[in-house]
Amino acid sequence: MNDVVLACQQLTRVYQDGERQLQVLNNVDLTLHHGQMVAIVGSSGSGKSTLLHCLGGLDQPSSGAVFYQGQAINQWSANQQADWRNQALGFVYQFHHLLPEFTALENVAMPQLIAGRSQRQALQQAADMLAFVGLTERAQHRPAELSGGERQRVAIARALVNKPQLVLADEPTGNLDARTAEQIYTLLQRINADLGTAFLLVTHDQALAKKLPLVMQLQAGQLQPFSTEPDRC
Repeated sequence: MNDVVLACQQLTRVYQDGERQLQVLNNVDLTLHHGQMVAIVGSSGSGKSTLLHCLGGLDQPSSGAVFYQGQAINQWSANQQADWRNQALGFVYQFHHLLPEFTALENVAMPQLIAGRSQRQALQQAADMLAFVGLTERAQHRPAELSGGERQRVAIARALVNKPQLVLADEPTGNLDARTAEQIYTLLQRINADLGTAFLLVTHDQALAKKLPLVMQLQAGQLQPFSTEPDRC
């Protein structure tokens, strides 16, 4: 299927805790298509971040495989994986991870500079992306001078500056108030519509997750259809 961007098969991750083994992921299968928006919900500690890290090549699964456009990323060298993350993927986290000593413009330009673009080209691309997320007037401000929502929009612009096919987002609104979180989700949906960027978003916020077209649940290490039935105590 030519429109498959990222997929995993039988993905398992087991951690060793002394003499005890902790299985966080249990034979997870997932297929992400071009332009698709998918939310994965789950309680804290359910393995959502572990799944994203394995899909993005930041963590090695205990078994199973991750495929990007049909190629198994675990067969690539560390340098190949790093180049792939820089060029084909974007990452957004709960905490923005912006470099405090650099301006918003410089932070967004970093992936371009790492990819070997000239400073002029990198700064122009960064300026264009800041304009897209509505922050042109904040380009010369450092992170400490920005609001929480502005910092997260800068982080999103940085994730998008190399025009990745897929963005992996780990609790992207978890550190924001409800109104700002709603604005960030609206921005992600606009990016998806305007740029065709696919999003895989993990969150514990079910109300916001249900705004996305497809919602799945990670429970006991396995992905399953999301249930809208209330929990019974």
